[in-house]
Amino acid sequence: MRLILTMITFLVLLTNKSLSQNLQKIDTIEIDTISNLKRFSFGVKFGIPNILGLTSEAVLPIFRNRISPYFDYSSFKLNPDKTSIDLNYTDYGVNIYINSKGNGLYASLGSANLSSLILYEEIELTDENGNKGLGSAQLKENINTFNIKLGIKSNSKIFFRLEVGYGIGKIPNNLNLTGSFSYEKDGISNISNGSSNKSFPTIPGIGKKGIIIGNFGFGISL
Repeated sequence: MRLILTMITFLVLLTNKSLSQNLQKIDTIEIDTISNLKRFSFGVKFGIPNILGLTSEAVLPIFRNRISPYFDYSSFKLNPDKTSIDLNYTDYGVNIYINSKGNGLYASLGSANLSSLILYEEIELTDENGNKGLGSAQLKENINTFNIKLGIKSNSKIFFRLEVGYGIGKIPNNLNLTGSFSYEKDGISNISNGSSNKSFPTIPGIGKKGIIIGNFGFGISL
């Protein structure tokens, strides 16, 4: 009986020692992960539809450092044939990392807004009386999308990032433009207000049902 009690006591002590060592290893790994974790990232992105813009990200101390809100912003200008397009693109949401180090493979969910100011020059306009002439017309258009992306980010102070995805949203097919134009009637020059319908201008990455997303970025992590 005494031998059995001695063996049980030995096994309990051995189990406790093994458990304590495993817990110490886990604690050491978690401490190393936290000490090496870079919570804030700032940089630039190149791609579609942002062309060139700024990006920022912050890894939160929740869900083992897997949740990371981000914010991207860019502003650029396009000049297709006799058209001027000023674009502002904002994208914000959360990156959800596979590991607990705030880097590597991640999925991203977010909301984006593509705000455009479109100026058409030398466009044919028609007023309510049927008079026609060349003039200019300006229009503001906002496109909102729900973005789903897959990305990967390097584990270094100078980081590199690659993302691909799609923004689901409603893209207008046609634009109803209004503006002023001049015309001549009975030898007299007149100015009138008119309207015209134009197809939505071609912007890289924008389709009929959403926006293709693809970008490469780099920056610094702190």
